[in-house]
Amino acid sequence: MNVKDYEYIAALGKYRTISRASQELYISQPALSKFLQKTEQELNVCLFQRVGHQLVPTYAGQQLIQNANEILYLHNGMLRTMADVAQQRSGQIKIGVPMSRGIFFIARVLPRFYQRYPGVCVNVHEDNTQTLLKKLRLGELDLVFAHIPENSSDLHTEVVSTEEMVLAAPAAYHLENSAYDDPRFRFPCLAPDAWIDRPFLMLSKDQLSRKFTDQYLEERQLVPHVILKLRNLAQVLYAVGCGIGVTLCPALPFADDMPNRMRYFSLQSETGPASRKVAILYRTDAYLSKAEQDLISIIRACMNEESA
Repeated sequence: MNVKDYEYIAALGKYRTISRASQELYISQPALSKFLQKTEQELNVCLFQRVGHQLVPTYAGQQLIQNANEILYLHNGMLRTMADVAQQRSGQIKIGVPMSRGIFFIARVLPRFYQRYPGVCVNVHEDNTQTLLKKLRLGELDLVFAHIPENSSDLHTEVVSTEEMVLAAPAAYHLENSAYDDPRFRFPCLAPDAWIDRPFLMLSKDQLSRKFTDQYLEERQLVPHVILKLRNLAQVLYAVGCGIGVTLCPALPFADDMPNRMRYFSLQSETGPASRKVAILYRTDAYLSKAEQDLISIIRACMNEESA
């Protein structure tokens, strides 16, 4: 089997239908069906069970898909190495970005990157952090730009910034009138009684920021009036900017005209601000091209400018 064959197998494993996989591979459905039939005959195994239009991998299929992804990961790493040796500013970077960071990445990071590497294709995958890390471990992504989760000890992490956990509130609430300054905190501080009676926007439990919210509220025996639950932090912050309510979240960089519609406030605490580290994560066996190393440096610079 050659590299193209492994790309076909990986696509079939990812999309689970001939039609969708053929679209992504830019080949006809009959050609892909013929390839699958030929491969199963050559290997003398059934790789997929046909259930309607869906393809369900057999045990043999699962093993081949896993190996195909690993081979493609190594192949792409080899290409990046050769491109660096030849000093070619071309190639592709596959980076995972949580949806809450997508606008910042596109608006602040990519313009600087393309000034240096106009010939490099950046393939941005937006999803929740856990899904992105799963794709990273499988070799489907080169990098992930996210805060460091608890279950990432098997990955290499390069810290690019530290984000304070804050209260986000509509500018129309004018909560700054109840805030006070504390040199330990980046933003004006608010005591819980200044906002706990406001409408509250809550992330769903499968989101990593929700763990902080639950812990903060439980430690202080606070019970907010939850009027909206969402799974996407970017949508929660957009709702805050629309004046719907307040939320607890990391102090993500603002996008568009959000500073005119939303305010961040530090959370009152005797021990100082609560924070979490933001990093670029990649596999420990990864080879980082010069373009990838420079992309990490640009992300770090942009994050530091936002927190300055």
